[in-house]
Amino acid sequence: MISFVILHYKNLNDTISCIESIKKITSQDKTSIVVVDNHSLNREEEKTIRKYTNDLILLENNLGVAKAYNKGAIYAKDKYKPDFICVMNNDIEIKQKEFINNIQKVYNKTKFDMLGTKIICDGDSVNPFPVFDTLEKINKRIERNEKLIKIYSNKFQATLFETYLKAKHFIKKPIKLENGKEEMDKVALHGCLIIFSKKYYEKNKYLLPNDTFLFHEEEFLYFRCLKNNYKAVYSPTLEIIHKEGQAIKASNKSVIERKRNKLIECNKSLRILKEKLENNEQI
Repeated sequence: MISFVILHYKNLNDTISCIESIKKITSQDKTSIVVVDNHSLNREEEKTIRKYTNDLILLENNLGVAKAYNKGAIYAKDKYKPDFICVMNNDIEIKQKEFINNIQKVYNKTKFDMLGTKIICDGDSVNPFPVFDTLEKINKRIERNEKLIKIYSNKFQATLFETYLKAKHFIKKPIKLENGKEEMDKVALHGCLIIFSKKYYEKNKYLLPNDTFLFHEEEFLYFRCLKNNYKAVYSPTLEIIHKEGQAIKASNKSVIERKRNKLIECNKSLRILKEKLENNEQI
């Protein structure tokens, strides 16, 4: 059995599409669907989701990504004791008919702790995911983010910078990231959807390190895997569609404000990770 833990934050239509895509590819006895609402549903929206699943967790506060995933995973583990727990954003759709069977096939072959899929997306969501995999890279990213935060804190500077970026990308298109073409081990996995095996969740109270609010969950998991010799596998035999960034766009903030807030949250996460690595703490 596999439990799908879907993180909901606004965008009810995306959540319903996500649930429906899962129901189309599998039977009820093989799956459970747990929706974790990050304190955004009204009563009518709650009733709508309950038409699709009774496993709805209503958080009293917005806990961000990792903590909300962990709440849903603990619920799924205690209630269903599944072979696999799949945590996923609500802007994911699964169209692949053999998705569940392919998970089992990859597990039989690799005995993975966690598994990532091929990601179809217009943005930068790919597997394996290019994380900041050294302390030096993390420090450089923190410094760069600080400079950008100052720019995006000034509306005039931010507008000029956005104009510069548009011109730069018009002249030279950014390199589009691509998914790996072959199965790979000991890699970083994109956090939009990760499948955890029972052997992993039985060793860890929290599927994801419970330290962050938003962003860079991938780095935390990557370093956890390195430290504990966990098997993180990417397999292109599984495929998902990711409508990237829908929850952030639904915040109704301007592009400049969204970018500034994202940079601030990124640096909060990276500083926590930096401290843990420097002090050789458990992640």
